[in-house]
Amino acid sequence: MPHRELLRDTLREVLYGPGGLCGLFSEPGEGLLHAAHAFTAAQARAPHSGQPSVAARVMTLRHALQLTAATLTDPHALLIDPTDPHTWAPADDAAWRAELVALAGAGQALYDALYRPLSAEGLREAHGAVVQAAREAAVLRFIRDTLPAGSSRG
Repeated sequence: MPHRELLRDTLREVLYGPGGLCGLFSEPGEGLLHAAHAFTAAQARAPHSGQPSVAARVMTLRHALQLTAATLTDPHALLIDPTDPHTWAPADDAAWRAELVALAGAGQALYDALYRPLSAEGLREAHGAVVQAAREAAVLRFIRDTLPAGSSRG
C-alpha cells in the first residue's frame, strides 16, 4: 500500500533528516535524533522559556512513539514505562544517552510497525505520531539554535 510506504519514508526523514539535498521537514543531517543528541544532560534538564524541558519533550515523544507502535501491533497494548515525562530529568549524561537510545528504538519500533496491515484508524494514529515527531524535531532545533553562544555542544 503506497500510504504506508510514504509514511515510512516520512518517518525516516523526520528521524534522520532527508537522504537528498532537501526534505519536507529538515535539511540533511537535521533529523529528530540529531537535534536531540545536540543537548547535554544539563541542557536537557533546564526549562526553556517557560516551556517543558528538552528531557520532558523527548520522553513524551518517546512514549507517544512507543505507544503508537505497540497499538498498531496490538490495539489493547498499554505503555509499559510509568515514568512521568513532566517530572523526569536525566540524572547524568549516561541517563540522557539511555533516553536518546530509547527514543531511537521507539522510532524504529514505529517504523517496523508500519510494515503491518493498518486499519484506517491505525493509519491515522501513525500519521499523528509522525506529525508529532516532526513538530518536536523542529522545536528541538529551535531550542538548540537559541541557546546562548558557547553553551551548545553541537
